[in-house]
This record gives sequence, C-alpha cells and structure tokens, in this order.
Amino acid sequence: MNKIPLILDVDTGVDDAIAILYALSCPELELLGICTVAGNQTLDKTTRNTLSVLEYLGRTDVPVAMGSSGPLMRPLHTAPQVHGENGLGNVQLPEPAKKPLEEDAVSSMRRWIEQSPRPVTIAAVGPLTNIALLLKSYPHLKSKIEKIAIMGGGAFRGNASPVAEFNIYVDPEAAHMVFKAGVPMVMCGLDVTMQAYATQEDIDAFAALGNKAGRFCADIFRFYYDFHMSGVRGKLPGCAVHDAVTVMTLTHPELFKGEDAYVEVDLDGQYTLGCTAADFRDRGRIAEKNAHVIMEIDREAFIRLLLKAAASYS
Repeated sequence: MNKIPLILDVDTGVDDAIAILYALSCPELELLGICTVAGNQTLDKTTRNTLSVLEYLGRTDVPVAMGSSGPLMRPLHTAPQVHGENGLGNVQLPEPAKKPLEEDAVSSMRRWIEQSPRPVTIAAVGPLTNIALLLKSYPHLKSKIEKIAIMGGGAFRGNASPVAEFNIYVDPEAAHMVFKAGVPMVMCGLDVTMQAYATQEDIDAFAALGNKAGRFCADIFRFYYDFHMSGVRGKLPGCAVHDAVTVMTLTHPELFKGEDAYVEVDLDGQYTLGCTAADFRDRGRIAEKNAHVIMEIDREAFIRLLLKAAASYS
C-alpha cells in the first residue's frame, strides 16, 4: 500500500484531538508531523494539548512544531465556550514530557515536504495562518503538495457569524491567500461537518470500549456535547466532530459526496467577513473552480470508523 504522506495542522481542541487519534490509527496515512496554530485556544494550549494527546496515545514518535500565535492581521479569537478553558473540554491530561521541535511550523513543513519522495497532503483543521505563510514563503513547494484539505468555511452556513465559519473567520486573510494559491483544495465546511455529529449514545459507545482511548474520547466529548445541546447555535442531535471529517475524506472518500466550485473568501463585508462564497455555476461563474466542496457524509459509517480507531489502542 502506498501510504499518503500527511501533515496535520491543528489548533487542538476536542474535535482536533479526535482527528489526531483517527489519523494515528490509519494504515493509509504516513503522518510526517503535526503543526500547531492558535485558534480554538491560544498557541501554548493547543501545542500542549497536541503533545499531551500524542503522549497519552503512546505516539511520542510524531514530531510537533509550533506555528503562529495569532492571525496575520487581526486580534486572535478563541473558543473556550466550545472547547473549555484548556481546549480539551477541561479534561486534564498529564503534562507532556516531550517538547515541540525547535524549528517553527513553516520551517518544519518545508523540510517534511522537501524530504518526501511523493507529493504531500496537508490536512488543516484550524485557522489557515501557518499554511498561508508556508505558501507565501516557499511558493516552489506548491508542486510538491498533492492537495490541501481543510476543515473550514461553509457554502450555505456559518457559526462564528451567520455566514462565516470559525476557522476562516479567525484569519480570513490567510484563508483568502490559501484559496488563491493554485493548490488543489478540498473544503470540508459546516455543510458536511454539522452532519458528522456524535449522539449521547455514540459517546456512551466510546466509553464502553473500556480502553484508555475510548474513555478519553468520551471524557472530552462531555463539555463539548453540553455546549452543542445548550442551543446556543441551534438544537442539534449531537456534537459535531468537525475535524475528523477532513482526515476521513483522505482515507474513505467513498463516504462523502461533493461538488467542485469557485470559493472566494470575503474580506470586506460588514456582515459577511470570512464568508466562503461558493460559486457552483458552470455558466457565469466568477472564476475558475478552485476547490472540491464536500456536502454529504455517511454519518453512521463515520462514527463506526471513529469507534474502530479508538478501539485499536491498547
């Protein structure tokens, strides 16, 4: 099997942690390294969370590089109300023994991409600050990037505002640069990720696995689930496991349906800042299509695969 060389770029909150757990379990993926960025929480917390999750799962072999502590041009917005004050639903993992790499995320991504014998896929599930800086600093690397799959945006909905999704809203300038870079893009936005929810029954199934990974998933879901059930952003059947969707599109594309579109990130609108305007038209389209927009998921299969991933840990 030719594994997919993968770089994960995360702002590790609850759903990022599930995405990391899933990625580590997949024989289809060769995880070259993980980069951290500020988003769900501040950079020190997202980096600590990433290292702690890796250590808890027994995967300290995966290198972690610290990235941007804030957006390119704007103040940082975080989401403690969604992910807790520590970013992991206030679940306390032991302080990690391992430290991040001395080189920064952009330098690490450059090295991993240049050293890979095959084009590298980037799964970016936080604000796109690190990715924008990589593409601006080293444009020659674009030919060695197979694609960039993001958790971000929404063709028809938002959560940070009526029309803007959180990751894009936090750093819209970075997102604008990435969508304009000419690299193949896959957008896993709220249209699909809000379908990828875990119910209380699903959370109980994680706990019932009886292993440390299952218990960890159930524990970090509790705060996150309560937020989703609070009705702040509308009543949902469960908590959306956004970031794991992006990784799963790489390993099980048959579970998803999408459509190519031209996606433009709005930087000027008073009410539409950070909106990812998706133009699916074939006639009269604003510009050439630049992204594959995922719109549908087999939710039951998605949950089964996450449970299988958690069960694979001793």
